[in-house]
Amino acid sequence: MPGEQTTHDAIFGGEALIVQHRHGYRFGMDALLLATDLPPFAHDATIVDLGSGHGPAAIAIAIRYPQARIVAVDRQSALLALLEQSIALNALTNIDVLQADIRDFRTGLAPHSASLVVCNPPYFRPGNQRTSESLERAEARHELHGGLADFIAAARYVLEPGGHLKMITPPTRLGEVYAAIDATDLRLKSLRFFHATAQREAYLVEYVLRRGAVADFVVLPPLVISDSEGVYTAEVAARLVKRVAP
Repeated sequence: MPGEQTTHDAIFGGEALIVQHRHGYRFGMDALLLATDLPPFAHDATIVDLGSGHGPAAIAIAIRYPQARIVAVDRQSALLALLEQSIALNALTNIDVLQADIRDFRTGLAPHSASLVVCNPPYFRPGNQRTSESLERAEARHELHGGLADFIAAARYVLEPGGHLKMITPPTRLGEVYAAIDATDLRLKSLRFFHATAQREAYLVEYVLRRGAVADFVVLPPLVISDSEGVYTAEVAARLVKRVAP
């Protein structure tokens, strides 16, 4: 049973549980969108989750792709301790936990070791939004220990040639993403805008980049999360159901 300070929260209709602090940083839909509809990779690939926190994306990917090796990287020991609990709770054997600062990627990460990197970098620069009094929430949402360029540099370092980076940010960061990849060999393959409803403006952007790819960039149709009644659209509902890769 969860303790007074933590909760066990279900994903995939209760087929997996995420341990998280009751009053700390708590995952949202963006973590599950990050972990689903992934770029192609070999069934036994290494997948790195940069800034994994307590691991909702890492757990979701590990559940769906049991032959893959997931490396969950974060600097907060308290959040990684929660991830370790989730790994044990779900009896997973394909997640490695690494405590490291992504700004020191050359000492903490192995170069060219991953086929896929996923990350939800902190959405806000310091001062752009009110910073939470909770350290977990503040570090997850604000660039207190590394910004977009740091995450992109770390992803590029760990990706093998031809490997993919999938990342989600608010639309306001679009220009910074372009600037950060400009001097690298990461090439933007697709953009997709996420809308809470069809009537609302986009609130997130999904980027898929590939290391060393040719320039064949596309803008995909938007992803609408729910209808006007709050019911998930067919695609979102399907992505929230567990599917084990063949």
